[in-house]
Amino acid sequence: IYTEIDIEKLNQCCSTLRDRAIIHFLSSTGCRISEVTGLDRNMVDLEKLECVVHGKGNKERTVFMDAVTGMLIGDYLKDRKDENPALFVGRRKERLEPGGVRSMLKKLGAEAGVDHVHPHKFRRTLATELTRHGMQIQKVASILGHEKLDTTMRYVILNNEDIKSDYRRFA
Repeated sequence: IYTEIDIEKLNQCCSTLRDRAIIHFLSSTGCRISEVTGLDRNMVDLEKLECVVHGKGNKERTVFMDAVTGMLIGDYLKDRKDENPALFVGRRKERLEPGGVRSMLKKLGAEAGVDHVHPHKFRRTLATELTRHGMQIQKVASILGHEKLDTTMRYVILNNEDIKSDYRRFA
């Protein structure tokens, strides 16, 4: 999983507001890369800090973002001069494709000195952090768009200190 320091290193290497917005969006929502690149501007509510995404099987769900992510997306959209409905666009003002995001993340990871920067790792990180902070696994599954809890369980990375701490707290 990514640490807060990893995320900050990636942020500091971002040369564009768009890239910072994408890093924060991935971190705070746990969206799949296809969900991120499939988003349109009108699917995002920056006042409520939420958006509707189309997940696997074209299933619709609401995901939530933190205030920093909302601010960055708002600033990014104010800077844009195009009419493309896509939330994130490339240099030619066309919808950003999953490969473009993967390429950007790989480049940022190399510059930042963060190993294995990949969109899916942001999902695992969010799932792990939410459970570490006490969110019920059923709610984490809902956020990630998983129908089966065992899928979510595979995302969560537990360590012995967390298990020991919870044991002491609940035993």
